[in-house]
Amino acid sequence: MKKWKLTLIIALLATVNTLFSQEVTTLASIESNYGDGMIITPEGDILVSGGFNKTNILKITLEGEVTEHVTGLLGPVGMGFDSDGNLYVSNYTGNTISKVTPEGTITEFASDLDGPAGLIVTENDEILVTLFGANFSGTGSTVLKFDLEGNSEIYASGNGILDAIGITVDENQDLFITNFVGGNVIKVDTAQNIETIATVAGAQINQIVYSNEYVYIPSPNLRMIYRVNTGDGSVEHFAGSGGSSTTDGELLEAEFNFPNSCTVNEAGDTLYVLDGQVGLIRAIDLETLGLNDSENTIGVKLFSNPQNDSITIQATLINAQKYTVSVYDTAGQLVKTAEGSIQNGNLQSILSTSTWSKGVYVVKIKIGETVVNRKFVKQ
Repeated sequence: MKKWKLTLIIALLATVNTLFSQEVTTLASIESNYGDGMIITPEGDILVSGGFNKTNILKITLEGEVTEHVTGLLGPVGMGFDSDGNLYVSNYTGNTISKVTPEGTITEFASDLDGPAGLIVTENDEILVTLFGANFSGTGSTVLKFDLEGNSEIYASGNGILDAIGITVDENQDLFITNFVGGNVIKVDTAQNIETIATVAGAQINQIVYSNEYVYIPSPNLRMIYRVNTGDGSVEHFAGSGGSSTTDGELLEAEFNFPNSCTVNEAGDTLYVLDGQVGLIRAIDLETLGLNDSENTIGVKLFSNPQNDSITIQATLINAQKYTVSVYDTAGQLVKTAEGSIQNGNLQSILSTSTWSKGVYVVKIKIGETVVNRKFVKQ
């Protein structure tokens, strides 16, 4: 039996017996086999860069209207805005960075780069670019930093960075970088210390984004969305069943055909995913969902142990005395039950999964008068 690991962090906004779930929806359709990078404009629209074999960038409004935003580029990939609204674009095929003013004027900002891929602009107007390696060599192992005058320096290199594309930054100005092959998630702190904090096993990773303590990672080959907790490095299968269709629905039931990029709106409550080969812009509501009892919020977590033979259910700040847990398979058959008392507002229940078959299960957690239902996948 293959090893499996499950980390599902569930946040629910509910009153008694009421559950609000997160779902994948489709916002817009663009041309198929299009797109590499994504970013939100200062006005709140979505930009999608064409990729190595395209010359343009598309704009998608939140109403789903698609227009051409920039043309005349040489393989646009990564994008970032400075504080004046100027757009910087890494051109992988041209080995350059372009600057696009709010009025649409395009100038060459940097040239002779070794396959520039991911690009971000920090709150301090520093431009950081990952170098994948020109001509699809995948030998790039460097992150460059530019100031707005075009002066550059090596910001990070080596120490696990190789064929790097994905790059994002948190509120502390720590960077997170992903290699295209191998699934490594690498942190570069403000002191420029480099550390691999997580690995998404078997994943190819293109563009990524940070939001509210998580790095969101679409994997085109696994057809799933993962997220990594930047505090403890835990990896969570966040969305996508692994199927190759484009079905909308609940997070782990929805299907992505080729999710290869993502971005988060300024409010941090919506994740947009580019399903590139089929030309769809998908959306996931990230608004913090919690289980409220008067002034307290309950956080419910499910995760596996290192031996992969059990799952642990935890919750804190609970205004209840007892809980019950029931697990059902997709045929509706009861697989496991557990019950117990809540001690000092804390719930912990450990369920053995060693005899369970691979597949989808529903965990029904009853805490006092509130019922929470969630699905997970044993792989």
